[in-house]
Amino acid sequence: MRNGLLAGKRHCPSCCSFSDMFRIIRRNKIEMPESVEVPTKDRPVVYSRPRPGTKTGRVWEVADEITRESGRRASRREVVDRIEAEEGNPATANTQYQRWKGSYDAAVEKPPDADEDLGEVAWQPLTVSSDGRLVIPREMREAMLLEGDPHVTAHVEAGELHVVSRRVAVRRLQRKFRPLKRPGIDEVDAFLADRRAMWGEE
Repeated sequence: MRNGLLAGKRHCPSCCSFSDMFRIIRRNKIEMPESVEVPTKDRPVVYSRPRPGTKTGRVWEVADEITRESGRRASRREVVDRIEAEEGNPATANTQYQRWKGSYDAAVEKPPDADEDLGEVAWQPLTVSSDGRLVIPREMREAMLLEGDPHVTAHVEAGELHVVSRRVAVRRLQRKFRPLKRPGIDEVDAFLADRRAMWGEE
């Protein structure tokens, strides 16, 4: 290779194994990038989370905050706008948002039965009145679990209106954190106990 990492015939990439390459890397104390891209169609690059207190880490924190507040994945525009409001760099926000999004999507990969209790309704034309009112048909309201709780969260992304009911948002969060549930343990109490121990409180 041109950079000398595998200089010499015996270190040619076509004839050395991964273990050989990593031995060379360790021997020469070569710094590795924060992620290594694997060229496969179905496995996107997933970056490790930046350290807390850094400018890049703040972008991830903002994305997490917006996601918790809205009950769905934060959009790029929301994250960049909030970072700019904090006088952050929009270019850094754009780059880190893309990395956060890849990490988020990998962590919440949809299980086979994820939406088994949620309905689906095919696309159909609706009309928005001059004052902005939109009537949602009954079958759509039922699929959105709006019965008994009319509250929704809405946002526009790439020109498309997305509307999520509070009950659907809660179910999504429950599915997301279900793998973290430990039998017989109240996660809230466990979290508070950890923080009290960290802060030296009784």
